[in-house]
Amino acid sequence: MKFKTISYENEEIANEYKEKKYYKLIILIIASHGEGQTHYDVFKKCWEEYMNRFPEVKCFFLYSDENIESDIFVNVNSITHKSKESLAPGILHKTNAGKYFCHKKFKYDFLLRTNLSSFIHIPNLLKYLETKTRVNIAISNLEIMGFISDDNMKAYDKIISDLRKSNPKAGIAPQTIENWKHFTKAIGKYYNNPNIEQVQIFHFLAGSFYILSRDLVTKYLYNIINDDNFINNDIIHIPDDVSISAILQKITHSFLVNNTNSQSKICNKLETEYSEDLIHIRNRTDMYYGNRLLDMQNMTNQIKKYYNPNFEA
Repeated sequence: MKFKTISYENEEIANEYKEKKYYKLIILIIASHGEGQTHYDVFKKCWEEYMNRFPEVKCFFLYSDENIESDIFVNVNSITHKSKESLAPGILHKTNAGKYFCHKKFKYDFLLRTNLSSFIHIPNLLKYLETKTRVNIAISNLEIMGFISDDNMKAYDKIISDLRKSNPKAGIAPQTIENWKHFTKAIGKYYNNPNIEQVQIFHFLAGSFYILSRDLVTKYLYNIINDDNFINNDIIHIPDDVSISAILQKITHSFLVNNTNSQSKICNKLETEYSEDLIHIRNRTDMYYGNRLLDMQNMTNQIKKYYNPNFEA
């Protein structure tokens, strides 16, 4: 995957990136131009309320647009990759473009990839990162999937058994099972391992919140840029968080992983109570109610609570 050309909205912005500035943290925010979809506008306004408040943090929205002339187009707070907007491979492509641009133009300790409906408590996150090593580390709300196929469902049996220890009625949706089979096939092909089901459990970094140390970003970018077959591999057509995790685990035999599930919260109803040490909130009531109304209300209230009591979206 090559990024040959970078263009800027104007000369002032281009000049800003001539000097390689240092930041403790780079934040890349998956976004899209959802015309007529109010929640995109509300979430973006929420982010804009606080994303530029911290001098040690640099934030960008990530977009796709197949009509731009250069491979990467940069304006004051966004990075756009020349590709079609899509879940896969679009999100992976614009994430890779964002990582490439920031790696080329900045010095930094950590890079966070998140999304538009996530809330980040930046002061708490910076405090959390102060205690962490700056090398060979990934930080995320870890998730799991089973390596399964029609002929080998052992991983499914293990995961459902573990789930039912705490909830006897727990289940895994049929579509999730089919997705796991598809992901297993793609990762097995990428690893050149036709028997990958024997590994059974695959842990991956959550796409709504994962942080990489700079050296891991370096290794990741080197791999995808120098792999001439990457752009044609099935690995790019599965969810980006699963894909990126598979790539990292292939190219880096061992790296430290910190699980932040205890410092994160998934909002699936209207929320009023939050722990004092949280660093990430995922606003996802739409999975339960089929709309984003509660997500917009939750995120607006989070901005009011932590950043600006007078904020209105």
